[in-house]
Amino acid sequence: MATIFKNAHLLDPMQGVEGRGDVLIENGKIVGILQDDLAIGKIVPILVPQWDTQIIDLGGAFLSPGWIDIHTHVFNTIGDFCLPADDVGIRSGVTTIADAGTSGILTFDAFRHSVINTAKTRVYAFMDPSLLYIATSDFIAHRLEIAANPRNQDVERAAAAVEANRDVIVGFKVRPVRRAGEVQSPVMGAARALADRFNLPLMVHVGRFPQDEVVPPHELLPQLKAGDIVTHCFQPQFGLFDESGNLIPAAREAIDRGVLLDVGHSNADFSIATAKSAIAQGILPNTLSTDLNCFNIDTVGSLAAVMTKFVNLGLSLADVVERVTTRAAAAIGKSDQLGGFKPGQLADFTIFEWMDQEVVLEDGRGGNLQVSQMLKVKGVCRSGEYFGIERSPFDPEPILEDTQEPALV
Repeated sequence: MATIFKNAHLLDPMQGVEGRGDVLIENGKIVGILQDDLAIGKIVPILVPQWDTQIIDLGGAFLSPGWIDIHTHVFNTIGDFCLPADDVGIRSGVTTIADAGTSGILTFDAFRHSVINTAKTRVYAFMDPSLLYIATSDFIAHRLEIAANPRNQDVERAAAAVEANRDVIVGFKVRPVRRAGEVQSPVMGAARALADRFNLPLMVHVGRFPQDEVVPPHELLPQLKAGDIVTHCFQPQFGLFDESGNLIPAAREAIDRGVLLDVGHSNADFSIATAKSAIAQGILPNTLSTDLNCFNIDTVGSLAAVMTKFVNLGLSLADVVERVTTRAAAAIGKSDQLGGFKPGQLADFTIFEWMDQEVVLEDGRGGNLQVSQMLKVKGVCRSGEYFGIERSPFDPEPILEDTQEPALV
């Protein structure tokens, strides 16, 4: 059956489409767009709908390609660090997510069967290249000295896991830990070999981990290639910037080589002050992501909240949407299927609007932004299946006026 999304404010950075228009989908794919003087694909069924065509009137709400969060943690069937995929995804207006390294070689089948195959959200993975990595709230893989152990690496077994899951593995997550006194990170070494072998990107964490030494940025960044991703790019310490807030030389060289910057908000791994300084220097993130996990729900909230922050940090709404659609799809190698309104692409949309709401948005380091409007998700379409959303699981609470009586429950 065909579906027409009518009276939408279309916003598609991939094709430069913005303004009031309609989109026609059939069999889970986009087939036509009608917007002012722009007509793409099949438009007659939009002008003259068939009797069995479903029509969803959006009443002027924004309709963008489905949002993509490339840094999440959703392997919630093992350990207590991760969150349910559909809470981070569909229920928060995000049609596609990538789990960032909470599954390794020995656990990937379990992750696929218990999360990827059961979620309504489309789930990809940046696989940890190690034999065993388990994400827990007490960082057990680091406390037990598993993460930095060279014996936890087996490139050939990792390659076999990739071959069996090429449809969902989009890269490798690197926690560049090493044993005290050692020069190289065994995780980075294995991941680099696999990334080159399969032409897939690395997503590299900058920052610290408990119990383990981390390769410092000036040693780590020269090992990255075009298309690799640095997550937590606005980490104020142990990251891409010096104590004065200036980009370190190795970071400038990496950016010039085509290394991508991802926000990976999390808690202490994002600073509003660092982001402001970087944006003032013309250093913009390629992608926006949440790094949602059990520690940071109150700080991060949702991808919509992260997007709201960056609009208030000076990016336009179109710039922000581009970083969770077109650019995010490119970062995970899925531009042929996702990230735009091109006929033939999957019918993934996010429907949203600006909502007047006084909220203080925090960064986990004592910085905050008081905003008067929040991006509010109203629904999503995932491969042609529509889901209405009244409230996202992690929406922030509004600021109550002093005169407002507390609600009785």
